Amino acid sequence: MEKLKKTTKKQSPASEKNVRERILQAAREVFSSYSFKTASTRMIARQAGVEHPMIHYYFGSKEKLFYEMAEAIYNETIPVQDSWYDGLDTMSFKEGFSLFVDRMLDYTMDKPDALRIAALNAVNIGNIEEIPGYRFIIMSMAAMRRGMEEKLTLRGASREIEMFIYCFYSLMISLVGARSCQAQILNMNPLEEKYRTWVKDASMTLFFPWFKKILVGQ
Repeated sequence: MEKLKKTTKKQSPASEKNVRERILQAAREVFSSYSFKTASTRMIARQAGVEHPMIHYYFGSKEKLFYEMAEAIYNETIPVQDSWYDGLDTMSFKEGFSLFVDRMLDYTMDKPDALRIAALNAVNIGNIEEIPGYRFIIMSMAAMRRGMEEKLTLRGASREIEMFIYCFYSLMISLVGARSCQAQILNMNPLEEKYRTWVKDASMTLFFPWFKKILVGQ
């Protein structure tokens, strides 16, 4: 498990907005290393460098804090996710899908929080409704489909498109969200280019034929 890095504590008195932002950032760091069930508000307070009661003062509960953090990550990610499709309609199927995967990996390998949090909670919670803000996972997949439909001409059946997005998204949760584990299984360093290349090659091998199918409709 990756060790948490202590959030820098401000020496001067922080404004309420600054304290709130520090707590949200600390929550992201803690929930990226521990599941919702195992993380505690005391851990988050310690990471943020604030007194424990401040968590409840600003957010009320761990559930509300997790929800707000998940919403913030979703709002950050969606505009970037939409840009992954830009210009693909002017390329060959293979060039377009290759660029799509590159853009996705460039972003998620650099900012893996969303996929890490999804991976951690997928194996620790039996009922998805136990996760505050679980709907943002569903909304993210819906946004991926919407982006494809708006920027590409899809001729595949609706069920094919849905299956493609769900399976692709699930693979990224595993290979990027749980990359520390997956890379070790492959005897690789999760932070090195070799692992990223492996993920790219696996994505092309598994999903390019499917991607072409939903574009061509055969």
